[in-house]
Amino acid sequence: MRLIAFGESFVVGAGDPDHLGWVGRAILGRREISLYNLGIRRETSDMLAARWEGEARLRLVDYEPMRIVFSFGCNDSHLLDGAPRVTVAESLKNARVMLTGARALAPVLMVGPPPVADPGVCARTEALNAALLALCARLQVPFIDVFQPLEAGGLWQAQAAAWDGAHPGAAGYQQMADLVAAHPAWRRFTEPAE
Repeated sequence: MRLIAFGESFVVGAGDPDHLGWVGRAILGRREISLYNLGIRRETSDMLAARWEGEARLRLVDYEPMRIVFSFGCNDSHLLDGAPRVTVAESLKNARVMLTGARALAPVLMVGPPPVADPGVCARTEALNAALLALCARLQVPFIDVFQPLEAGGLWQAQAAAWDGAHPGAAGYQQMADLVAAHPAWRRFTEPAE
């Protein structure tokens, strides 16, 4: 199986000394899965919407099943000149286009954005997370909400605050990977096609 992961720095695992991030950790030991980690630091949903399909089609083959996972939102919520880099309405529009387009190619799943140490960015990301969850429900795309468990646990944000304010270390990424890997939607998503 080919697993393509699209998103921002949390997908690529920025700050993880083991360079696995949550995606690599969620499939650790799964030799049957070829991971294409296509996360890009500081990328917004606008930027991702412009590139995801070309990247996915380069990796699409007819002899192996493919899965596409998206995880974004925090970079959209950061301020630039006093306003979010991408509005919630535009983020949702981008998500709708990407999720429906990707679903035409392969099974799709979305993992919500995690919290960060900055309270303002965190509040905006939490609101976007709720809107993305509702959108995915309407589109019938599985959504794994990691925001609340990571925020409540405190480890993710403590590690992020100790480094750059956003990215945790290995233990934080492991916590997110454990949340994702234990979710029934992820287990169904990464099962081989019958």
